Amino acid sequence: MRRERGHAMIELALSATVMITCLAGTFQFGYTFYVYNQLVTAIGNGGRYAATRTLRAEPEKAEKAIRNMVVYGDAKPATGAAPVVAGLTPEQVDVRWVRDGSGAPTAVDVAIREYKVDAVFKTFTFEGRPGVEFPYVGRFAPSEHEQ
Repeated sequence: MRRERGHAMIELALSATVMITCLAGTFQFGYTFYVYNQLVTAIGNGGRYAATRTLRAEPEKAEKAIRNMVVYGDAKPATGAAPVVAGLTPEQVDVRWVRDGSGAPTAVDVAIREYKVDAVFKTFTFEGRPGVEFPYVGRFAPSEHEQ
């Protein structure tokens, strides 16, 4: 019996280490997955908006509105509006038009660029994902100007 003294302490220390490691890993994965899911929702909303809006003579104004839709959930957000995903900025949203031979858009790609998720123990960087491509079904009006 004397030789078995202290074994409970060693077992507790080892099992606590394994349990804490598993808990930390689960938290890290869960939090990263949660943030990624928020990004997927934001990108999907922005992509649907981009696919249906009128594209006029100034595509940079349309792209700004699309970026704002992804980041703030509104094409014309109020000053000081909070992003739908913490830390996301309009500069981190890529918008690319797929055009046919005549220059008319056939699809629109929207993706996230260089978004970092700090998951306590490790930082994950999303480059080019999540991203979506929607066929363009909006009105192409290259002779009109944005208001």
